[in-house]
Amino acid sequence: MRVPRLLVEQPLAEDELLPLDEGPAHYLRTVLRLRPGATVLAFNGRDGEWACALEVAGRGTLLRTRRRERAQEAEPGPVLLFAPIKRPRLEWLVEKAVELGVRRLLPVLTERTVVKLEAPSRLRARIVEAAEQCGRLTVPELAEPAPLEAALAEPAALGSIAFADEAGTAEPLARLLARGLPDALLVGPEGGFTPAERQALRARPGVRPVSLG
Repeated sequence: MRVPRLLVEQPLAEDELLPLDEGPAHYLRTVLRLRPGATVLAFNGRDGEWACALEVAGRGTLLRTRRRERAQEAEPGPVLLFAPIKRPRLEWLVEKAVELGVRRLLPVLTERTVVKLEAPSRLRARIVEAAEQCGRLTVPELAEPAPLEAALAEPAALGSIAFADEAGTAEPLARLLARGLPDALLVGPEGGFTPAERQALRARPGVRPVSLG
């Protein structure tokens, strides 16, 4: 069986005892049916990845760190700006974005956005789960939803942006990626960007329209 990975908040160092909350403890002991002494990989986004031993003390479940398996590494992927879409596609989008290496997820509200981003805690849980499953050492940030104009108010903070513009003449995304990954990717709502939004985006410095053809 694949060794389970778990995000923890505590600092990680040799021979540390990490008490687990009820959720992770239930997952390891009841869902996976791990026995005391089983190996679990733990990471916190700061101290690398550590091999730990599962321990039980009374009603408590703990991890005892043994050795560091991987040193902490930077994971400087792009920012993903996206208009919320309906579940379960939204959760699938977030999961795959985490697996592909984005460093930040920023929901944007466009003129044609019809889905309200509810229960951000559920999306954050899916982000953590995806990071645990795919072997990342960091967990991407989920920002608060913002209007498109506000999200793009400081383009220097985002850098170069590629946005999906299927309604106009645009360079194929594959050709752009062959020259290097942009700092941010922007995906619109199910109804697409309005003509006014597309025009405003194309007029911004550092923003490049791309097609999926």
